Amino acid sequence: MKKKGLKKSLRWFSVLIGVFIAIILIDIAILAMPGPFFPEKKQYRSIIVYSEMSIGKEVDSIMTEVFKRLDAVPIYDSARMYNLCLCSTQQKFTFFARLTRRANRIMGFSLLGSAFVNIDFINELAVRTGGQPRYSSREGSIVHVVTHELMHGYITDIYGSFASRTLPEWKTEGYCEYGVNHFVAPRDIGYSIQERIDIYLDDSRWNATSEVHRPHYLWGLMMEYLINVRGFDFEKAMADSVIKEDIYQAMMDWRKSLGKDN
Repeated sequence: MKKKGLKKSLRWFSVLIGVFIAIILIDIAILAMPGPFFPEKKQYRSIIVYSEMSIGKEVDSIMTEVFKRLDAVPIYDSARMYNLCLCSTQQKFTFFARLTRRANRIMGFSLLGSAFVNIDFINELAVRTGGQPRYSSREGSIVHVVTHELMHGYITDIYGSFASRTLPEWKTEGYCEYGVNHFVAPRDIGYSIQERIDIYLDDSRWNATSEVHRPHYLWGLMMEYLINVRGFDFEKAMADSVIKEDIYQAMMDWRKSLGKDN
C-alpha cells in the first residue's frame, strides 16, 4: 500500500512539474512571438511594430525619431530583428507584464527579443508632469521609451541574457538613457550636458513621484560624461573598474570647474 501511495504521489508531482514547465514555455512563446495578440503590424527596417491601433503617420513619425537616435549609438545592430509592441491600453500591457511578474503600471520592458511599451501610462505621465524635465523618462515621450527599451535589447545581445543581468543597474539604465538623448539633447539650446546636470541638482524640478526617474536621468548624464567628455567607448564604460561613486564625483567636479555661466 505504501509503495502504491508513493507511486501515486510521484505521478501527481510529475504532472505538476509538467504543467509548470508547460506554462513557462507558453509564456516564453507569447513574449518572443507576440504578433497574434495584435491586429496591426508593420516592419520598419529590422523592427516589426505591432499595435492595437491602425499604424499610420503617427507611428511612422515615432519610428523615424527612434532610428535617428539608434543610428548614432555604436552598439545599435541594424540587422538584429526585434518586435516592438505598442500597447495603447493598460489592459493589453498588463497581459504581457504579468507573464514576467513585473509591475503593470510601468512605461515598458524588453525581453526575449521583444519590447513592450505602455502608451496609456506614458500619456498619463506626460499630463501629470507637463513634459518636464525634458530628456528624462518623466517627459512622457513614446520615442524616449521605445528607444530606451530597444537599447536594453542591444545590450543583452552583446553580453547575453544572463551576463547582462549582472551589470550594475546604473550602467545599463544609464547607457539606455545615453542612447536616447545623446544625439538630440546637446543640439537643443539650453540642454547641454552642463545644463542638464544643473537640472538634476535643482530639487524644484523634481517631486516625490520621481524617485525612480531622477536616478535614471543622473545615470544617463554619467554615461554621457564618460563617453562624450572623457572619451570612453562602450566597453570601457562598462568595465568593472568604472565605479559609480567615482564617476559621479568626477562629473560634479568637472561641472563645478566650468563655472556658473557654462
